[in-house]
Amino acid sequence: MSLTELHGKLIPQIEASLQAKINAFDFSNASQLKRMVTYQMGWTTDGAHDGGGKRIRPFLTLLCAGACEGQIEVAMPAAIAIEFLHNFTLIHEDIQDKSPLRHGKPALWKKWGIAQAINAGDALFAIAQITILDLAKAANEHISNLAARELNQVCLHLTQGQYLDIAFESLDNVDVKTYFDMIEGKTAALIGFSAFMGGLAIGQPAEVTDSLCAYGKYLGMAFQIQDDYLGIWGDPLITGKSAASDLLTRKKTLPVLYGLEQCPEFKQRWQQTHMTTAHVQEMAKMLEICGAKDFVMSKAQEYTKGAFET
Repeated sequence: MSLTELHGKLIPQIEASLQAKINAFDFSNASQLKRMVTYQMGWTTDGAHDGGGKRIRPFLTLLCAGACEGQIEVAMPAAIAIEFLHNFTLIHEDIQDKSPLRHGKPALWKKWGIAQAINAGDALFAIAQITILDLAKAANEHISNLAARELNQVCLHLTQGQYLDIAFESLDNVDVKTYFDMIEGKTAALIGFSAFMGGLAIGQPAEVTDSLCAYGKYLGMAFQIQDDYLGIWGDPLITGKSAASDLLTRKKTLPVLYGLEQCPEFKQRWQQTHMTTAHVQEMAKMLEICGAKDFVMSKAQEYTKGAFET
């Protein structure tokens, strides 16, 4: 079966499992909280998928379980727990970054306020914790306990990556190496965990799960680097976001950090307090001329190659 065929088969199963799990909880005394959770997950009031995430992480978990010749349904609790956890992080990240949009819709905090958004994020964190323990029935109690411990370990890793990302905003000098440390925690850790859980859920030994984790981390690094590239040179009609946004918001992405290190003209423009769309176009061209565009693409290719050589 091709990857496209697997995607067409597994994504509806993931979606149905996510909705079934949410519906299993009693929100009778807080129905609006359930509305916030379902809104974040990308569902309309009638349960249709309405612009939520692509479910990349749970899909990867199930793919890795299948690649290890395990029963995919055994790994489903892990897959959906990871998606709940991911959405918890997105809610808090949108608040911390003051991002008004998520998947082309108002972010949860813009729609219901910061306090209620934090609470909804906490609800998804709790749901993720409860859901991962369903592996006790799907697999066995030992795997369930190990998975719960590893889930919390990756949560700590995520907060470290987010700490660095937030700290970058107030630091004048951030080098490229520190950037890689940041995305390893902020993005790659959870994608690595997603692949790892595909093996753990079906009882694979440590050498297999470790290899899966490394594979996922390489993919996660490539994914974030490519996202940084699209944040400046992407087609808005394809990406769904303005190619000017990363520069206008002074986000210290990989091409920006490269430019600050390698291009004095770019650094001088970056330090100006007032920036317009015209400035952004000029700066994107500066980055391209100084080699940032090629450097970023080469790094994305390097990590992609690393994933397939793991």
